[in-house]
Amino acid sequence: MAAKTRKAKRVSKAVLNKLKQVSTPTITTQLMKTYGLNNMSLRDVLPVDPSLGRFAGPAYTLRYVPIREDMRPEQALDHPANLMTPIVESIPAGAVMVMDANGDNDVGILGGNILMRLKTRGIAAAVTDGGMRDVPEIDVLGMPVCCTAYAPPPSFTKLMLAESECVVTCGGVPIFPGDIIVGDDEGTVAIPAEYAAAIADAGLAQDHMEGWVSRRLAKGDPMPGLYPPNEKARAEYDKWVAAGEPDEV
Repeated sequence: MAAKTRKAKRVSKAVLNKLKQVSTPTITTQLMKTYGLNNMSLRDVLPVDPSLGRFAGPAYTLRYVPIREDMRPEQALDHPANLMTPIVESIPAGAVMVMDANGDNDVGILGGNILMRLKTRGIAAAVTDGGMRDVPEIDVLGMPVCCTAYAPPPSFTKLMLAESECVVTCGGVPIFPGDIIVGDDEGTVAIPAEYAAAIADAGLAQDHMEGWVSRRLAKGDPMPGLYPPNEKARAEYDKWVAAGEPDEV
């Protein structure tokens, strides 16, 4: 029987831009509270350059498996049967390339030249639970790249690309093609596409209120009733917003 797939809902640029303003901790909180999703944060998958800020885009998935030696030649980019080259040339602009490396991070899944081509094609980010090579080149690339380690050996030392646009596991999280991947300097999370708009709106609201709470705590206000906010605190927050968010909270 063929593996079950599902068609992802298209997520607008407006929603993606909102998600770029929401922190990954807030996204995980909203996924947990609203949808009961507790396993959506990719473990140990962190940005090579945290200064690049947040990214958001639909997942384009790649699945790696342990190398089979008789198929090693097909992993070379100049082999006519290699899978990576046509993917690099056809992956949609704005997508996040998500690579399931089996958590094997002692080889580099991608290097500088492939990542440069992805950047020039408008790919939002490259994410893997494996390693990355050519890190000095990545440092000056200006495109978000997330991994679990730095590793000089090429991927086909131990792994081979087997399939694309299929369900994968990355950082312990099941990811379907089209799931929305959001990353920042704290981590990388996945959002089912059908929940993205609601998570964006609720996340912006949560971050805004928690900013107000933080300012109150900085003034010396006690935490009970303020964090998490009770009805009285919420009413005070609404009054502050209605007044134009004055500097004095």
